Amino acid sequence: MFSERISAGSTKTQVYFGAALVVFILSFMLGASSKLSNNLFYAFIALPGVFFLLKHRGAGVFSQPLGLAWAVFLLWFLVPAFNAGDFQFYKHIAYVSLFVFAIAAFTDVHFFRSGLFVRSLFWIVCLYIFVSSIRSWMTGEFVFGERVGILMGRMDNVIYASVFLFCALGLAFPGWVKERRWIEATLAVALSLFAVTFVVQTRTALVGAAFLFGLWALYLIYRFPRQGVIGLLAFAVAAALVFWLIHDESWVKALFVRGDSYRIELFQIMTGEWRNCGWLLGCGIGFHTTQTLTGGLPIQHPHNIFVAMGLYAGAIALVLFCAVMALTLWQAIRLRDAWGFYLACALLMLNFDGSMLVGNPDELWILVLLPATMILGRVVQEHRLKQQ
Repeated sequence: MFSERISAGSTKTQVYFGAALVVFILSFMLGASSKLSNNLFYAFIALPGVFFLLKHRGAGVFSQPLGLAWAVFLLWFLVPAFNAGDFQFYKHIAYVSLFVFAIAAFTDVHFFRSGLFVRSLFWIVCLYIFVSSIRSWMTGEFVFGERVGILMGRMDNVIYASVFLFCALGLAFPGWVKERRWIEATLAVALSLFAVTFVVQTRTALVGAAFLFGLWALYLIYRFPRQGVIGLLAFAVAAALVFWLIHDESWVKALFVRGDSYRIELFQIMTGEWRNCGWLLGCGIGFHTTQTLTGGLPIQHPHNIFVAMGLYAGAIALVLFCAVMALTLWQAIRLRDAWGFYLACALLMLNFDGSMLVGNPDELWILVLLPATMILGRVVQEHRLKQQ
């Protein structure tokens, strides 16, 4: 049987793809440019992925409804690629497909849910943000107390880095609670809030924080009704006191003075462009709007992952994407998989930033494809075990 063949020779394969994935993730923080991340993916994940997927005839990925949903979603992008006549985009479809299916099939799902990995991931991301910020303060690039606008390394976008931080926090927190690591959990939450409010001053991450804290509050009230309510009231009083003490600080005011950062205007302009092009197929892969924001500011992308999906690939792509994400989150709930917190948190925050998901390796791979692939991998590999 296939399951016997794959399980007999899977250990070294899983170690290899697991190590390659870890290096790929680290390259976004330690690498100096996108070229390193891209080359690592091409050489150590994509090419071996082709070989092993062919050798194991798909490795069981397409035997599951979620795997088939991913296949249908990615195959749809052949339509906008054909309409655009862009050979480069065919390669982007292949890259995303290989990442999703190879990682799902050949990584050790237990390692990427272990305390060692999830805790290390959070602290590495946290350290990356603080080390980058301290370096920028010491070199005079930014003044202490003002917003750090760019970080060192590949993931230099402070919004994506802060989203990554809270996604990693959502992934690690259930483990801290289970193992009763209360001091580490409290320190992690405090540092995360300090990083996004004082250091990089990104409000997008505060949306993720509110989402995570809301979920944790509901869980506490459900699990420990009396103690949970008391604890939440104490937390609310403490939060209100802290805000009262700092509300006149310049860095606090800076969080509100920027308004909505043109997000509402961006949404109206980009959905208007989508409507003009046609809801069904969108405006095409290479579309760039000529409209500008108030004050003549140019628009680089929709700053919304869902609007970007519809604008560039049409309503069909958006519906398929939402279906795949909904199925993925349902499987995470069914399996009680903490990667679901990561994915849900990312999707929520990327309503305020984010562009086209299908492309060369970028931050959206780490924020969306990685957690979704981890959940798909668990579904596929648990089914494989049941067949043995």
